[in-house]
Amino acid sequence: MTLSRRSPSPPRHVLLVYMTRALAGHILLCAFVLVALMEILGLLEQTTPILARHLGLRGVATYALLHLPAIVLRALPLSVLIGAIALLTRLTLGSEIASLRAAGLTTGALYLLLLPAVLGTAATGLFLHEVLAPRSELALARWWNASAPHPESISPDLWFHDGDAIVHITGFGASGRILYGVNIYQRARGGVLHASDRAATARWSQDRREGPGQWEGRDMRRLVLTRDQVIASAVPSSPLPLPNVTPDEVLILAQPYPQMSTTQVRAVLHGGAPASLPKATYRMALFAPYIMPLNLSVMLLLALPVVYIPPRTGSRSMMPVAALGAGFAYIVLQGIVQALGNAGTLPAPLAILATPLMAVLLGMTWVLKMEES
Repeated sequence: MTLSRRSPSPPRHVLLVYMTRALAGHILLCAFVLVALMEILGLLEQTTPILARHLGLRGVATYALLHLPAIVLRALPLSVLIGAIALLTRLTLGSEIASLRAAGLTTGALYLLLLPAVLGTAATGLFLHEVLAPRSELALARWWNASAPHPESISPDLWFHDGDAIVHITGFGASGRILYGVNIYQRARGGVLHASDRAATARWSQDRREGPGQWEGRDMRRLVLTRDQVIASAVPSSPLPLPNVTPDEVLILAQPYPQMSTTQVRAVLHGGAPASLPKATYRMALFAPYIMPLNLSVMLLLALPVVYIPPRTGSRSMMPVAALGAGFAYIVLQGIVQALGNAGTLPAPLAILATPLMAVLLGMTWVLKMEES
């Protein structure tokens, strides 16, 4: 009885693991370089104010550390693009892509082999967007306001909605726990003004035994409008009608481009949380994390034509430059379209999906054209 000897089959998914590790390593390296450059540029602007507050090198390190998650989040798309271009260029010039093609690997299969690293990067980005970045930016705002010698003079004027009321604050301090120049304009359902409250200062007080905290106004003046008269009153102190405003909300409202999680955005759109931006801007922010995997996958697709570098051209080929230019053009165009969505000119789903879908079609057309040639 003879037994047929079979050659041992190669381990499964070896190529998948190799490609995933290689691309993840290139993305990590590019992210490190980009984040370092962005941190240096940010510190060049903020080091002088930090040292003016006598915070020293510890203050510089605190600022850099707290600002790091938001910077990493912004650097992810370019990191995927540049990392994919660098990896595919190396594999192409080293004849590894030619060997894989000779073994029957198609361009689409190569894209699928590289996709897990991109999806892992997207998962990291979602974690940063939903958990780390909002908390670190809020902690940075607390630290920056608390370390200011005169926070009321450098904090911006705030106008925002709290339910049907319009609130104006001329300044704040103590990490948002003290408000200056508070004006609350109470409106009826139809938008008609019916009362106005003004406080010279307001301090946040919170007792765990008494439940949620409240704002205690000092030097209060109140105007109540009726059909035929205006009733004015003044009291030394009284609670302010700001049920949804907390010190953390004040710090978030003071940021021109706040880093908010999906839960916070939904609270603004559907939960009555205070808002200082148009509703269209919050709708755009609601869809932003869900589109991140598609955005990073588009970056990988735009880098894919690099595998068609002619063998004789070598490192003189302009294909990596063209792929890099396509990625930059995609980022710029996406910013323009999203600005239209933030302004309410375009519906939020259209403004979010239009640019990625167009880039997918153009990228696939580019790859197919290179495949034919």
